[in-house]
Amino acid sequence: MIPLKFLDHVMRLKLVPRSGWISYRINKHDVEPVSSHSYSVATIALTLSEMMRLRNQRINEEEVLRMALLHDLPESLTFDISKEYLTYLGRKGSQLKTHLERRATSKILTALQNKSLTRIFRTSFEEYRASKSLEARIVHCADGLDLLLQVIEYETMGYSKMTLDPIWKETRSKLAGHGLTLAEEWASKLERVRRSLNTRRGRGNSRFVSVKRS
Repeated sequence: MIPLKFLDHVMRLKLVPRSGWISYRINKHDVEPVSSHSYSVATIALTLSEMMRLRNQRINEEEVLRMALLHDLPESLTFDISKEYLTYLGRKGSQLKTHLERRATSKILTALQNKSLTRIFRTSFEEYRASKSLEARIVHCADGLDLLLQVIEYETMGYSKMTLDPIWKETRSKLAGHGLTLAEEWASKLERVRRSLNTRRGRGNSRFVSVKRS
């Protein structure tokens, strides 16, 4: 039996924009879909895991990939709930987001029509949310590193460094909190790449740069 309803949720992610970028004045035509983000996170998480294994760390890579590929699946129903939107909801904003995502996760996993698989996937979701295991921290770091890489991509396209500075600084702070040495090494390297890019551009103080599209 093929779980068509579950796979339909997977396919929807190709159409769901990472709309939080609009808060940073990214043109809607340049906003990536959730599916692209999920693929990047999975690839980054796999690469981190392999490099850490080469440093003799024991890692469950199957669990890493499962969490990375599934972590944004609820957004097929909730869409991308941006931080700016949550500020309008006050102190209960984060709680409401978590509640909505849990409800969406339950609905999506029910579509698997397989109790054993549903239990496995649900465990992965909860492990990711708890962010305590090494594998979950790797995926959270991969998520953050993808954000940093995307910021650099947007700045390469001509978007303003000043406008994107808040998400860069917030993401760097979150990465440090996960305590993953390799991820911090990558983040430091990306910091240098970004600094070099904006030095070459010579427009680091621009508040907003219009991006022409063909």
